[in-house]
Amino acid sequence: MTGGRMKKSKEKKRKQSGIFYLFHPEDLQKKIDGYGYSFSMGRYVMFLLTALTGTVGCGILFSLHWYYILILAAACLGNLPFLILDGYKQMYEHKCFLDVSDYMEQILYSFRMNPKIVSALKDTGSLFETGRMHHAISCAVDYIEQGKYRWDLYGEALEIIEREYPANRLPSIHEYLRMVESNGGACSGAIDLLLQDKAVWADNVLLLQEDKKAARLKVIFSLAVTMILAVTFHSVYRSMPEQYSIVEHPVTQAATALYLLLNVLIFRKANREIAGSWLVQENKEEEKLSEYYRIVTEFEEAKERKKSLILGGTVLLAGLGAWGLGHPFAALALAGAGAALLNQHKMGYRLAYDRVVKEINRVFPAWLMEMALLMQGNNVQVSIEKTIEHAPAVLKAELQRLSDRLKSRPDAIEPYLDFLKMFQLSSVQSSMKMLYAISESGSGDAQAQIQILVQRNSKMLDKSEKLSNEKSLAGINGIFYLPQITVSFQTMVNMVVFMVVFLGQLKI
Repeated sequence: MTGGRMKKSKEKKRKQSGIFYLFHPEDLQKKIDGYGYSFSMGRYVMFLLTALTGTVGCGILFSLHWYYILILAAACLGNLPFLILDGYKQMYEHKCFLDVSDYMEQILYSFRMNPKIVSALKDTGSLFETGRMHHAISCAVDYIEQGKYRWDLYGEALEIIEREYPANRLPSIHEYLRMVESNGGACSGAIDLLLQDKAVWADNVLLLQEDKKAARLKVIFSLAVTMILAVTFHSVYRSMPEQYSIVEHPVTQAATALYLLLNVLIFRKANREIAGSWLVQENKEEEKLSEYYRIVTEFEEAKERKKSLILGGTVLLAGLGAWGLGHPFAALALAGAGAALLNQHKMGYRLAYDRVVKEINRVFPAWLMEMALLMQGNNVQVSIEKTIEHAPAVLKAELQRLSDRLKSRPDAIEPYLDFLKMFQLSSVQSSMKMLYAISESGSGDAQAQIQILVQRNSKMLDKSEKLSNEKSLAGINGIFYLPQITVSFQTMVNMVVFMVVFLGQLKI
Protein backbone atom coordinates (compact mmCIF):
# COMPACT_ATOMS: atom_id res chain seq x y z
CA MET A 1 0.00 0.00 0.00
CA THR A 2 2.75 2.38 1.04
CA GLY A 3 4.86 1.33 -1.97
CA GLY A 4 1.94 2.12 -4.28
CA ARG A 5 1.53 5.60 -2.83
CA MET A 6 5.28 6.23 -3.17
CA LYS A 7 5.17 5.08 -6.82
CA LYS A 8 2.24 7.40 -7.58
CA SER A 9 4.03 10.27 -5.83
CA LYS A 10 7.15 9.71 -7.94
CA GLU A 11 5.09 9.54 -11.14
CA LYS A 12 3.33 12.79 -10.22
CA LYS A 13 6.68 14.44 -9.49
CA ARG A 14 8.05 13.36 -12.86
CA LYS A 15 4.92 14.59 -14.57
CA GLN A 16 5.18 18.00 -12.89
CA SER A 17 8.82 18.38 -13.84
CA GLY A 18 8.38 17.27 -17.46
CA ILE A 19 8.81 19.57 -20.44
CA PHE A 20 5.05 19.67 -21.17
CA TYR A 21 3.94 20.18 -17.58
CA LEU A 22 3.32 23.94 -17.86
CA PHE A 23 1.32 23.64 -21.10
CA HIS A 24 -1.79 22.82 -19.10
CA PRO A 25 -3.32 26.13 -17.88
CA GLU A 26 -4.28 24.68 -14.49
CA ASP A 27 -0.73 23.45 -13.86
CA LEU A 28 0.66 26.86 -14.82
CA GLN A 29 -1.83 28.49 -12.48
CA LYS A 30 -0.77 26.18 -9.62
CA LYS A 31 2.89 26.98 -10.24
CA ILE A 32 2.21 30.72 -10.11
CA ASP A 33 0.05 30.24 -7.01
CA GLY A 34 3.10 28.59 -5.42
CA TYR A 35 4.96 31.88 -5.90
CA GLY A 36 2.21 33.64 -3.96
CA TYR A 37 0.46 35.34 -6.89
CA SER A 38 -2.92 34.82 -8.52
CA PHE A 39 -3.26 34.11 -12.24
CA SER A 40 -6.64 33.95 -13.92
CA MET A 41 -7.62 31.98 -17.00
CA GLY A 42 -8.90 35.20 -18.56
CA ARG A 43 -5.42 36.68 -18.42
CA TYR A 44 -3.96 33.50 -19.90
CA VAL A 45 -6.41 33.63 -22.82
CA MET A 46 -5.46 37.27 -23.39
CA PHE A 47 -1.78 36.31 -23.57
CA LEU A 48 -2.60 33.50 -25.99
CA LEU A 49 -4.56 35.77 -28.32
CA THR A 50 -1.81 38.42 -28.22
CA ALA A 51 0.85 35.84 -29.09
CA LEU A 52 -1.22 34.39 -31.92
CA THR A 53 -2.03 37.83 -33.33
CA GLY A 54 1.63 38.84 -33.25
CA THR A 55 2.72 35.59 -34.89
CA VAL A 56 0.16 35.78 -37.70
CA GLY A 57 0.96 39.47 -38.21
CA CYS A 58 4.69 38.75 -38.57
CA GLY A 59 3.95 35.85 -40.92
CA ILE A 60 1.84 38.08 -43.18
CA LEU A 61 4.38 40.89 -42.97
CA PHE A 62 7.13 38.57 -44.22
CA SER A 63 4.84 36.84 -46.76
CA LEU A 64 5.31 33.42 -45.18
CA HIS A 65 3.36 30.37 -46.31
CA TRP A 66 0.66 29.14 -43.95
CA TYR A 67 2.63 26.11 -42.76
CA TYR A 68 5.56 28.32 -41.66
CA ILE A 69 3.10 30.57 -39.83
CA LEU A 70 1.72 27.46 -38.15
CA ILE A 71 5.22 26.40 -37.05
CA LEU A 72 5.93 29.88 -35.64
CA ALA A 73 2.58 29.92 -33.85
CA ALA A 74 3.36 26.57 -32.24
CA ALA A 75 6.79 27.86 -31.16
CA CYS A 76 5.30 31.03 -29.64
CA LEU A 77 2.56 29.15 -27.83
CA GLY A 78 5.11 26.59 -26.62
CA ASN A 79 7.31 29.32 -25.12
CA LEU A 80 4.42 31.41 -23.75
CA PRO A 81 3.94 29.49 -20.45
CA PHE A 82 7.66 29.84 -19.67
CA LEU A 83 7.63 33.57 -20.47
CA ILE A 84 4.64 34.08 -18.19
CA LEU A 85 6.23 32.01 -15.42
CA ASP A 86 9.52 33.92 -15.72
CA GLY A 87 7.66 37.19 -15.15
CA TYR A 88 6.11 35.94 -11.92
CA LYS A 89 9.35 34.27 -10.84
CA GLN A 90 11.14 37.61 -11.13
CA MET A 91 8.60 39.22 -8.79
CA TYR A 92 8.90 36.23 -6.44
CA GLU A 93 12.71 36.47 -6.32
CA HIS A 94 12.45 40.19 -5.58
CA LYS A 95 10.14 39.47 -2.65
CA CYS A 96 12.47 36.73 -1.34
CA PHE A 97 15.37 39.17 -1.45
CA LEU A 98 13.43 41.82 0.46
CA ASP A 99 12.37 39.24 3.06
CA VAL A 100 15.86 37.91 3.70
CA SER A 101 17.38 41.41 3.66
CA ASP A 102 14.89 42.58 6.30
CA TYR A 103 15.43 39.37 8.27
CA MET A 104 19.22 39.73 8.38
CA GLU A 105 19.05 43.35 9.46
CA GLN A 106 16.40 42.84 12.14
CA ILE A 107 17.89 39.70 13.69
CA LEU A 108 21.24 41.47 14.10
CA TYR A 109 19.62 44.46 15.81
CA SER A 110 17.50 42.19 18.00
CA PHE A 111 20.49 40.03 18.95
CA ARG A 112 22.46 43.12 19.92
CA MET A 113 19.69 44.11 22.34
CA ASN A 114 19.30 40.59 23.74
CA PRO A 115 22.04 38.10 22.72
CA LYS A 116 19.77 35.05 22.73
CA ILE A 117 18.90 33.36 19.42
CA VAL A 118 15.33 32.40 20.40
CA SER A 119 14.53 35.94 21.54
CA ALA A 120 16.05 37.44 18.40
CA LEU A 121 14.07 35.04 16.19
CA LYS A 122 10.78 35.81 17.94
CA ASP A 123 11.43 39.54 17.73
CA THR A 124 12.31 39.25 14.04
CA GLY A 125 9.31 37.01 13.35
CA SER A 126 6.96 39.77 14.49
CA LEU A 127 7.92 41.67 11.29
CA PHE A 128 6.46 38.91 9.12
CA GLU A 129 2.82 38.29 9.99
CA THR A 130 2.30 35.76 7.20
CA GLY A 131 4.17 34.23 4.31
CA ARG A 132 7.17 32.06 3.70
CA MET A 133 9.57 33.88 6.03
CA HIS A 134 7.02 33.83 8.87
CA HIS A 135 6.67 30.05 8.43
CA ALA A 136 10.44 29.47 8.33
CA ILE A 137 11.08 31.52 11.48
CA SER A 138 8.20 29.81 13.30
CA CYS A 139 9.61 26.38 12.40
CA ALA A 140 13.06 27.41 13.64
CA VAL A 141 11.65 28.69 16.95
CA ASP A 142 9.56 25.53 17.44
CA TYR A 143 12.61 23.36 16.74
CA ILE A 144 14.65 25.17 19.40
CA GLU A 145 11.87 25.11 22.00
CA GLN A 146 11.27 21.38 21.50
CA GLY A 147 14.93 20.82 22.37
CA LYS A 148 15.36 17.66 20.28
CA TYR A 149 18.32 17.69 17.89
CA ARG A 150 20.88 15.44 16.19
CA TRP A 151 24.18 17.30 16.50
CA ASP A 152 23.64 21.07 17.00
CA LEU A 153 20.34 22.51 18.22
CA TYR A 154 20.81 26.07 16.98
CA GLY A 155 22.61 25.03 13.80
CA GLU A 156 19.78 22.68 12.78
CA ALA A 157 17.11 25.25 13.66
CA LEU A 158 18.73 28.08 11.72
CA GLU A 159 19.39 25.74 8.81
CA ILE A 160 15.61 25.65 8.27
CA ILE A 161 15.76 29.33 7.33
CA GLU A 162 18.94 28.87 5.27
CA ARG A 163 17.28 26.15 3.18
CA GLU A 164 14.34 28.42 2.40
CA TYR A 165 16.55 31.45 1.70
CA PRO A 166 19.98 30.35 0.37
CA ALA A 167 21.58 33.81 0.57
CA ASN A 168 25.37 33.62 0.75
CA ARG A 169 25.54 36.08 3.68
CA LEU A 170 23.01 34.26 5.86
CA PRO A 171 25.22 31.33 7.07
CA SER A 172 27.91 33.78 8.27
CA ILE A 173 25.37 35.69 10.33
CA HIS A 174 23.91 32.52 11.81
CA GLU A 175 27.36 31.11 12.54
CA TYR A 176 28.26 34.23 14.50
CA LEU A 177 24.99 34.15 16.48
CA ARG A 178 25.67 30.53 17.41
CA MET A 179 29.22 31.36 18.47
CA VAL A 180 28.08 34.15 20.78
CA GLU A 181 25.27 31.97 22.15
CA SER A 182 27.84 29.30 23.04
CA ASN A 183 30.79 31.42 24.19
CA GLY A 184 29.21 34.72 25.26
CA GLY A 185 31.16 37.99 25.08
CA ALA A 186 30.56 41.45 23.64
CA CYS A 187 29.06 41.43 20.16
CA SER A 188 28.38 45.08 19.21
CA GLY A 189 31.53 45.48 17.11
CA ALA A 190 30.98 42.28 15.13
CA ILE A 191 27.31 43.09 14.56
CA ASP A 192 28.28 46.48 13.16
CA LEU A 193 30.63 44.61 10.84
CA LEU A 194 27.86 42.23 9.74
CA LEU A 195 25.42 45.08 9.18
CA GLN A 196 27.98 46.87 7.03
CA ASP A 197 28.62 43.70 5.04
CA LYS A 198 24.88 43.10 4.61
CA ALA A 199 24.41 46.68 3.33
CA VAL A 200 27.18 46.22 0.73
CA TRP A 201 25.64 42.92 -0.39
CA ALA A 202 22.08 44.29 -0.61
CA ASP A 203 23.13 47.41 -2.55
CA ASN A 204 25.05 45.35 -5.07
CA VAL A 205 22.26 42.80 -5.52
CA LEU A 206 19.83 45.61 -6.33
CA LEU A 207 22.40 47.18 -8.67
CA LEU A 208 22.87 43.84 -10.43
CA GLN A 209 19.15 43.43 -11.00
CA GLU A 210 18.85 46.97 -12.35
CA ASP A 211 21.71 46.26 -14.73
CA LYS A 212 20.02 43.02 -15.83
CA LYS A 213 16.78 44.86 -16.57
CA ALA A 214 18.68 47.49 -18.55
CA ALA A 215 20.47 44.72 -20.48
CA ARG A 216 17.11 43.07 -21.22
CA LEU A 217 15.78 46.36 -22.61
CA LYS A 218 18.86 46.55 -24.81
CA VAL A 219 18.13 43.06 -26.12
CA ILE A 220 14.51 44.04 -26.89
CA PHE A 221 15.74 47.20 -28.62
CA SER A 222 18.21 45.13 -30.65
CA LEU A 223 15.41 42.74 -31.64
CA ALA A 224 13.17 45.65 -32.68
CA VAL A 225 15.87 47.39 -34.75
CA THR A 226 16.91 44.21 -36.55
CA MET A 227 13.26 43.35 -37.23
CA ILE A 228 12.76 46.77 -38.83
CA LEU A 229 15.88 46.16 -40.91
CA ALA A 230 14.61 42.73 -41.99
CA VAL A 231 11.17 44.17 -42.92
CA THR A 232 12.88 46.92 -44.95
CA PHE A 233 14.90 44.40 -46.95
CA HIS A 234 11.79 42.26 -47.42
CA SER A 235 9.85 45.22 -48.81
CA VAL A 236 12.66 45.77 -51.32
CA TYR A 237 12.43 42.13 -52.45
CA ARG A 238 8.63 42.40 -52.78
CA SER A 239 8.94 45.52 -54.97
CA MET A 240 11.16 43.73 -57.51
CA PRO A 241 9.82 42.48 -60.85
CA GLU A 242 8.18 39.08 -60.60
CA GLN A 243 10.94 37.27 -62.49
CA TYR A 244 13.53 38.45 -59.94
CA SER A 245 11.37 38.08 -56.84
CA ILE A 246 12.68 35.75 -54.14
CA VAL A 247 9.82 36.19 -51.67
CA GLU A 248 8.24 32.82 -52.61
CA HIS A 249 11.55 31.00 -52.94
CA PRO A 250 11.68 27.95 -50.61
CA VAL A 251 15.11 28.89 -49.21
CA THR A 252 13.99 32.47 -48.49
CA GLN A 253 10.83 31.21 -46.81
CA ALA A 254 12.76 28.74 -44.64
CA ALA A 255 15.46 31.31 -43.72
CA THR A 256 12.86 33.92 -42.75
CA ALA A 257 10.91 31.43 -40.63
CA LEU A 258 14.14 30.34 -38.93
CA TYR A 259 15.08 33.98 -38.30
CA LEU A 260 11.75 34.69 -36.60
CA LEU A 261 11.94 31.47 -34.60
CA LEU A 262 15.43 32.37 -33.34
CA ASN A 263 14.16 35.79 -32.29
CA VAL A 264 11.50 34.10 -30.13
CA LEU A 265 14.18 31.95 -28.49
CA ILE A 266 16.43 34.98 -27.94
CA PHE A 267 13.60 36.84 -26.23
CA ARG A 268 12.92 33.85 -24.00
CA LYS A 269 16.62 33.54 -23.14
CA ALA A 270 16.78 37.22 -22.12
CA ASN A 271 13.72 36.79 -19.90
CA ARG A 272 15.17 33.70 -18.28
CA GLU A 273 18.35 35.59 -17.38
CA ILE A 274 16.48 38.20 -15.32
CA ALA A 275 14.24 35.57 -13.70
CA GLY A 276 17.18 33.84 -12.01
CA SER A 277 17.73 33.72 -8.28
CA TRP A 278 18.62 36.99 -6.55
CA LEU A 279 20.10 35.12 -3.60
CA VAL A 280 22.29 32.48 -5.20
CA GLN A 281 24.99 33.25 -7.74
CA GLU A 282 26.01 29.97 -9.29
CA ASN A 283 29.70 29.58 -9.88
CA LYS A 284 30.00 27.15 -12.80
CA GLU A 285 33.74 27.69 -13.19
CA GLU A 286 35.11 26.07 -10.01
CA GLU A 287 36.75 23.19 -11.90
CA LYS A 288 38.06 25.52 -14.59
CA LEU A 289 39.51 27.91 -11.99
CA SER A 290 41.15 24.99 -10.19
CA GLU A 291 42.78 24.03 -13.48
CA TYR A 292 43.94 27.61 -14.09
CA TYR A 293 45.42 27.70 -10.58
CA ARG A 294 47.24 24.40 -11.24
CA ILE A 295 48.65 25.74 -14.53
CA VAL A 296 50.04 28.84 -12.80
CA THR A 297 51.46 27.12 -9.73
CA GLU A 298 52.92 24.11 -11.57
CA PHE A 299 54.22 26.01 -14.60
CA GLU A 300 57.68 24.89 -15.75
CA GLU A 301 58.85 27.32 -18.41
CA ALA A 302 61.68 25.14 -19.83
CA LYS A 303 59.39 22.11 -20.23
CA GLU A 304 56.53 24.13 -21.72
CA ARG A 305 58.91 25.99 -24.07
CA LYS A 306 60.12 22.65 -25.39
CA LYS A 307 56.54 21.61 -26.18
CA SER A 308 55.96 24.91 -27.98
CA LEU A 309 59.14 24.49 -30.06
CA ILE A 310 58.05 21.02 -31.15
CA LEU A 311 54.53 22.11 -32.09
CA GLY A 312 55.53 25.41 -33.68
CA GLY A 313 58.52 23.92 -35.48
CA THR A 314 56.41 21.14 -36.99
CA VAL A 315 53.86 23.63 -38.35
CA LEU A 316 56.61 25.94 -39.70
CA LEU A 317 58.21 23.01 -41.51
CA ALA A 318 54.81 22.20 -43.02
CA GLY A 319 54.65 25.84 -44.15
CA LEU A 320 58.04 25.52 -45.87
CA GLY A 321 56.80 22.38 -47.59
CA ALA A 322 53.68 24.18 -48.79
CA TRP A 323 55.84 27.04 -50.14
CA GLY A 324 58.03 24.55 -52.00
CA LEU A 325 54.97 22.90 -53.55
CA GLY A 326 53.77 26.27 -54.84
CA HIS A 327 51.01 27.07 -52.33
CA PRO A 328 51.97 30.54 -51.01
CA PHE A 329 48.65 31.24 -49.24
CA ALA A 330 48.74 27.93 -47.36
CA ALA A 331 52.39 28.59 -46.48
CA LEU A 332 51.54 32.03 -45.11
CA ALA A 333 48.70 30.62 -42.98
CA LEU A 334 50.93 27.85 -41.61
CA ALA A 335 53.69 30.36 -40.87
CA GLY A 336 51.27 32.47 -38.79
CA ALA A 337 49.99 29.40 -36.94
CA GLY A 338 53.54 28.22 -36.29
CA ALA A 339 54.59 31.58 -34.88
CA ALA A 340 51.60 31.52 -32.53
CA LEU A 341 52.36 27.96 -31.43
CA LEU A 342 55.96 28.91 -30.62
CA ASN A 343 54.58 31.22 -27.94
CA GLN A 344 51.50 29.24 -26.91
CA HIS A 345 52.99 28.36 -23.50
CA LYS A 346 53.40 32.05 -22.65
CA MET A 347 49.92 32.95 -23.86
CA GLY A 348 48.34 30.04 -21.97
CA TYR A 349 50.17 30.97 -18.77
CA ARG A 350 49.20 34.65 -19.04
CA LEU A 351 45.53 33.74 -19.63
CA ALA A 352 45.48 31.43 -16.60
CA TYR A 353 47.37 33.95 -14.45
CA ASP A 354 44.99 36.80 -15.27
CA ARG A 355 41.92 34.67 -14.57
CA VAL A 356 43.29 33.50 -11.22
CA VAL A 357 44.23 37.06 -10.16
CA LYS A 358 40.77 38.33 -11.06
CA GLU A 359 39.14 35.51 -9.09
CA ILE A 360 41.37 36.15 -6.06
CA ASN A 361 40.40 39.81 -6.10
CA ARG A 362 36.75 38.72 -6.21
CA VAL A 363 36.75 36.12 -3.40
CA PHE A 364 39.51 37.24 -1.02
CA PRO A 365 37.50 40.06 0.65
CA ALA A 366 34.67 37.64 1.50
CA TRP A 367 37.18 35.23 3.01
CA LEU A 368 38.71 38.05 5.03
CA MET A 369 35.25 39.00 6.29
CA GLU A 370 34.71 35.41 7.44
CA MET A 371 38.09 35.55 9.20
CA ALA A 372 37.16 38.77 11.02
CA LEU A 373 33.99 37.12 12.34
CA LEU A 374 35.70 33.90 13.39
CA MET A 375 38.44 35.84 15.18
CA GLN A 376 35.82 37.28 17.54
CA GLY A 377 35.95 33.95 19.37
CA ASN A 378 39.03 32.12 18.00
CA ASN A 379 42.69 32.84 17.43
CA VAL A 380 44.04 33.45 13.92
CA GLN A 381 45.33 29.90 13.34
CA VAL A 382 42.05 28.25 14.36
CA SER A 383 40.07 30.74 12.26
CA ILE A 384 42.16 29.96 9.17
CA GLU A 385 41.63 26.22 9.72
CA LYS A 386 37.85 26.69 9.94
CA THR A 387 37.66 28.55 6.61
CA ILE A 388 39.42 25.87 4.55
CA GLU A 389 36.51 23.45 4.03
CA HIS A 390 34.26 25.95 2.22
CA ALA A 391 37.01 28.15 0.74
CA PRO A 392 36.90 29.09 -2.98
CA ALA A 393 38.93 26.96 -5.38
CA VAL A 394 41.72 29.52 -5.88
CA LEU A 395 42.26 29.88 -2.10
CA LYS A 396 41.76 26.36 -0.77
CA ALA A 397 45.24 24.95 -1.54
CA GLU A 398 47.03 28.09 -0.31
CA LEU A 399 44.99 28.15 2.91
CA GLN A 400 45.77 24.49 3.56
CA ARG A 401 49.46 25.16 3.00
CA LEU A 402 49.31 28.21 5.29
CA SER A 403 47.56 26.21 8.03
CA ASP A 404 50.09 23.34 7.80
CA ARG A 405 53.04 25.72 8.04
CA LEU A 406 51.53 27.57 11.01
CA LYS A 407 51.18 24.29 12.90
CA SER A 408 54.94 23.79 12.73
CA ARG A 409 55.92 27.49 12.99
CA PRO A 410 53.05 29.31 14.76
CA ASP A 411 55.11 32.40 15.64
CA ALA A 412 56.78 32.93 12.23
CA ILE A 413 55.73 35.67 9.80
CA GLU A 414 57.01 33.83 6.70
CA PRO A 415 53.89 31.60 6.29
CA TYR A 416 51.75 34.74 6.17
CA LEU A 417 54.04 36.55 3.72
CA ASP A 418 54.22 33.52 1.44
CA PHE A 419 50.41 33.31 1.11
CA LEU A 420 49.62 33.89 -2.61
CA LYS A 421 53.07 35.50 -2.88
CA MET A 422 53.57 34.62 -6.54
CA PHE A 423 50.60 36.83 -7.52
CA GLN A 424 52.09 39.96 -5.90
CA LEU A 425 48.76 41.42 -4.74
CA SER A 426 49.40 44.34 -2.40
CA SER A 427 45.95 44.12 -0.77
CA VAL A 428 46.51 40.45 0.09
CA GLN A 429 50.02 41.03 1.43
CA SER A 430 48.85 43.95 3.58
CA SER A 431 45.98 41.93 5.03
CA MET A 432 48.21 38.95 5.83
CA LYS A 433 50.67 41.20 7.66
CA MET A 434 47.76 42.49 9.71
CA LEU A 435 46.65 38.93 10.51
CA TYR A 436 50.16 38.15 11.72
CA ALA A 437 50.13 41.27 13.92
CA ILE A 438 46.78 40.20 15.38
CA SER A 439 48.09 36.69 16.09
CA GLU A 440 51.05 38.15 17.97
CA SER A 441 49.16 40.81 19.94
CA GLY A 442 47.25 40.50 23.19
CA SER A 443 43.49 40.06 23.22
CA GLY A 444 42.85 43.76 23.90
CA ASP A 445 44.96 44.98 20.99
CA ALA A 446 43.59 42.22 18.75
CA GLN A 447 40.04 43.61 18.76
CA ALA A 448 41.24 47.08 17.79
CA GLN A 449 43.36 45.62 14.99
CA ILE A 450 40.45 43.53 13.73
CA GLN A 451 38.43 46.73 13.37
CA ILE A 452 41.25 48.29 11.35
CA LEU A 453 41.37 45.16 9.20
CA VAL A 454 37.63 45.40 8.58
CA GLN A 455 37.84 49.06 7.61
CA ARG A 456 40.52 48.23 5.05
CA ASN A 457 38.41 45.35 3.77
CA SER A 458 35.19 47.31 3.20
CA LYS A 459 36.31 48.87 -0.09
CA MET A 460 37.72 45.55 -1.27
CA LEU A 461 34.42 43.89 -0.43
CA ASP A 462 32.44 46.38 -2.50
CA LYS A 463 34.83 45.92 -5.41
CA SER A 464 34.56 42.13 -5.17
CA GLU A 465 30.75 42.33 -5.29
CA LYS A 466 30.99 44.41 -8.45
CA LEU A 467 33.32 41.80 -9.98
CA SER A 468 30.73 39.13 -9.15
CA ASN A 469 28.07 41.29 -10.80
CA GLU A 470 30.19 41.54 -13.94
CA LYS A 471 30.33 37.75 -14.15
CA SER A 472 26.57 37.49 -13.71
CA LEU A 473 25.93 40.13 -16.39
CA ALA A 474 28.18 38.47 -18.96
CA GLY A 475 25.43 36.10 -20.12
CA ILE A 476 22.66 38.63 -20.77
CA ASN A 477 25.09 41.19 -22.23
CA GLY A 478 26.17 38.56 -24.77
CA ILE A 479 22.54 38.03 -25.83
CA PHE A 480 22.45 41.63 -27.08
CA TYR A 481 24.53 40.66 -30.13
CA LEU A 482 22.47 37.60 -31.11
CA PRO A 483 19.72 39.50 -33.02
CA GLN A 484 22.43 41.16 -35.10
CA ILE A 485 23.85 37.74 -35.95
CA THR A 486 20.45 36.29 -36.90
CA VAL A 487 19.46 39.21 -39.14
CA SER A 488 22.89 39.07 -40.82
CA PHE A 489 22.38 35.36 -41.46
CA GLN A 490 18.94 35.95 -42.98
CA THR A 491 20.18 38.84 -45.12
CA MET A 492 23.14 36.85 -46.48
CA VAL A 493 20.91 33.88 -47.33
CA ASN A 494 18.47 36.15 -49.17
CA MET A 495 21.31 37.86 -51.07
CA VAL A 496 22.69 34.50 -52.19
CA VAL A 497 19.21 33.39 -53.31
CA PHE A 498 18.74 36.66 -55.20
CA MET A 499 22.08 36.24 -57.00
CA VAL A 500 21.14 32.69 -58.02
CA VAL A 501 17.73 33.83 -59.32
CA PHE A 502 19.21 36.86 -61.08
CA LEU A 503 21.96 34.88 -62.82
CA GLY A 504 19.41 32.23 -63.78
CA GLN A 505 17.26 34.85 -65.51
CA LEU A 506 20.29 36.20 -67.43
CA LYS A 507 21.00 32.73 -68.83
CA ILE A 508 17.44 32.46 -70.01
